Amino acid sequence: MATLQKLRNMGPLLVIFVGLALFAFIAGDAVKLFDSHSIDTSVGTVGDSEIDAMEYQQVYNELDCFCKVSGYEIPEESRQVMVWNLLSNSALYNNYAKELGITITPEEVNLVLTNGKSDFVRTSVQPQSAFRAGGNFNMQFLAELIQVYEEQKLNGMIDSNVDALYNSWKYIEREVVLEMLRKKVNTLASEATIANPAVAQKNFDLNNNTYTLNVALYPFNRMDIDNIEVTEEEIAKSYEENKANNPYLSNEVETRDIKYIVKQVVPSEKDLANLKADMTKYADSLRNGYDKYQKLARISRSMVPYNNFLLPKALLDPTVAAAIDTLEVNEVLGPVDQTIAVSRDQFINTYDVYMNVEKATVPESFMIRAITISEVAADGTTVDLNVAADSLLNLLNNGADFKAVASNYRAQFDSLTINTDNANEVFGLVDDIDTQKDIYNAPVGQYLTSDINVQGFNGKLLFQVIEKNGSVDAYNTFVIRREKVFSNETYNEEYDKFCKFVGSCQTLAELEEKVANDESQAYWILPQQGVTTGSAIIANISKTSDFIDWIFNEDTKPGQISSIKKCGNDDVFMAVALENINEKGYKPLTSELSPGRTVSDFAKRMAQSEKAKEQAMAEMKDKSYNDLKNNSKISTYTIDKVEFKKPTNVSSTMQDEVAIAAVASKMNAGETSAPFEGVNGVYVIEVASKDAKNGTFDATAEKQQIESLYNRNYIVTAVEKALGKIYPMENRVYVHF
Repeated sequence: MATLQKLRNMGPLLVIFVGLALFAFIAGDAVKLFDSHSIDTSVGTVGDSEIDAMEYQQVYNELDCFCKVSGYEIPEESRQVMVWNLLSNSALYNNYAKELGITITPEEVNLVLTNGKSDFVRTSVQPQSAFRAGGNFNMQFLAELIQVYEEQKLNGMIDSNVDALYNSWKYIEREVVLEMLRKKVNTLASEATIANPAVAQKNFDLNNNTYTLNVALYPFNRMDIDNIEVTEEEIAKSYEENKANNPYLSNEVETRDIKYIVKQVVPSEKDLANLKADMTKYADSLRNGYDKYQKLARISRSMVPYNNFLLPKALLDPTVAAAIDTLEVNEVLGPVDQTIAVSRDQFINTYDVYMNVEKATVPESFMIRAITISEVAADGTTVDLNVAADSLLNLLNNGADFKAVASNYRAQFDSLTINTDNANEVFGLVDDIDTQKDIYNAPVGQYLTSDINVQGFNGKLLFQVIEKNGSVDAYNTFVIRREKVFSNETYNEEYDKFCKFVGSCQTLAELEEKVANDESQAYWILPQQGVTTGSAIIANISKTSDFIDWIFNEDTKPGQISSIKKCGNDDVFMAVALENINEKGYKPLTSELSPGRTVSDFAKRMAQSEKAKEQAMAEMKDKSYNDLKNNSKISTYTIDKVEFKKPTNVSSTMQDEVAIAAVASKMNAGETSAPFEGVNGVYVIEVASKDAKNGTFDATAEKQQIESLYNRNYIVTAVEKALGKIYPMENRVYVHF
């Protein structure tokens, strides 16, 4: 129980000095993904292994807790994909590891965590969280957490905070084990690659020369591909030759093409007028002297809470900073119509009211050190804050060493610089402007105390300002911001219209005809091709995963229309129609790749391209470099320091060509190559000079170089590709909910 109390007491202090309140949230119930009475509890298979729905639900709960503890905001659809990928990849690698006799022991996991060797921990576990101690994993915290969890489990009563942290750890553990398993499998495959002495000698010979080359390039973009005639037989031949290796010509899994009709609800003119009238009323209240700002922020349902702070303009919202720059203290501006694109995916669409409550000149930056005294000691007893603060002041004023005194308190810092970059974060620790002013106005070198209360933590802040620099204007600003939203009346009207419009159609053909004849143009039908069971959402709109179940239901036939669902932030109505079912395997020539573009069109383009290359090669055949220089379609260059092991950079294309050095390595000075294909066109090269490096052959070094290069470039890809042949089959009816 002492350990549990220690964990609980840690929370408020971490809010202040770490920025993450580990125990401030309520874990809540996990999303109920599945009905425990379901007959089929499989969400998918990997080889012959089933992934059980209950296990899926458990991992989803663990990920949910991990996100809460870490402060990650991950959409529900993305969490589903993350859980499926973790479970399926774990099963995939476990099957493979079992055949190879590979295991991951708890001792190995502990070693990886202790030594900071986990990429997942380094990139995904927040440095501020209790699970991290500097760059490494906090093994002491983990041991205490597991001990408390096991004790509570035996007693049949697990604290919600402890449960959330424990589940978060279990998710981290799953990710780390999978990462280790991947590395072991790939390392084993890498060790299987060897080079013999003959290959080592050949590698040395190839790399022991440098070349100066005269290069002639017939770029693809100068070939008249569009006007090249190809026959149906040539198109069919191109399709047959390329279908096995071109991802556009085959489906690795079954996909389905759909069309969807969607309507986003927006505020009506009446809604906007009502909102503006409300904002005018709030602005008038401020003009009439109403000064209960926090109460007014609540009453007005402002999107911007009132924080009673003085902040430099650089830390204010840009729209707020622009508005208050010309305002005097107590002057009110608004309601202001704000419609601004903040970024590609973020928009401000609000009515705002602004008022400067206070304006002051404050230090531009200053350094302080401080100790926080809690009214509750680590052992749970109550502390007299005034007595404790006076005692500390006496010690420090009588010459006691600050670091020695502060070492007895968990929440303390020796030197913290506050400037325009972090003032907002730092002053978020105090709950009133008086404490902030105490710090701003404190004389340099003097020890002072101030009351502090944040997120239920009551205590005293004992601080000393070490130095001050510069000055800047700071503002205490009150903002009322309300988003332009639709009313229930508008929502219901739009929903009724959408239901009547879509509900009157029985098939996709009827719906398309009705949309085409709709003079109001209120609705559009849009296509989405290649939907798979692994697709998370439709049209990048959230809360559309239920449609995936309907699209892949065995009873759904092409031409049918789904029921209407509310999506997005409950501001979008959508219905989906199944257009085509694309079976696993090669796509027929008549299959549509994109609107108006079939597989036959794609195969024709490939046939035209191949014919253009053949014509270019024929035009360049048996031609010298000097002959090709006079051809206006061909670009010529001289490139020096060409080596076999390095890709050759062609300046005009700004791309590397591996083929140039490979061809040159088989030639002698004065020779001219036959035309060959590269990344950007057809090449002919002439070896102007070939110079030996006069290196010394070392068979062992050459073998190691070959093995490491081959491993680095090919092994991981080869292993993943091999495992991909038994890639998991999914039963998404239980995954989407």
